[in-house]
Amino acid sequence: MASTELLRLERNDMSKFLGWRFRNRTPLWFTLIVGLLLANSALHFGLLWAVSSWASSSRDALHSYWIPFRDGVNYFVSSWLGWYLDAWWISLGLLIALVVLLVINRDQLERDSS
Repeated sequence: MASTELLRLERNDMSKFLGWRFRNRTPLWFTLIVGLLLANSALHFGLLWAVSSWASSSRDALHSYWIPFRDGVNYFVSSWLGWYLDAWWISLGLLIALVVLLVINRDQLERDSS
């Protein structure tokens, strides 16, 4: 089986699972926004999961941004990193952009008939 046929089979199997697919090729904007959403989520979760191994537990000149945790431990990180960790609106903005673009380009979407 050729690799293009295998990719076509995988794509058709995925569209059957999800119920919706693009009529032609998947647009670049969709791939970019979903990729950015995944990368942003992975980076946020990764940074917060490992915060105890790299963040300072006391405030100093380089680590001035306070990050409280539910267990009562407070960590301090650099201000730019703290800004990024508090920027929950990045994912929300990407998700809203994705929904708006899907609504605008809904003529390119079709329900899977299988």
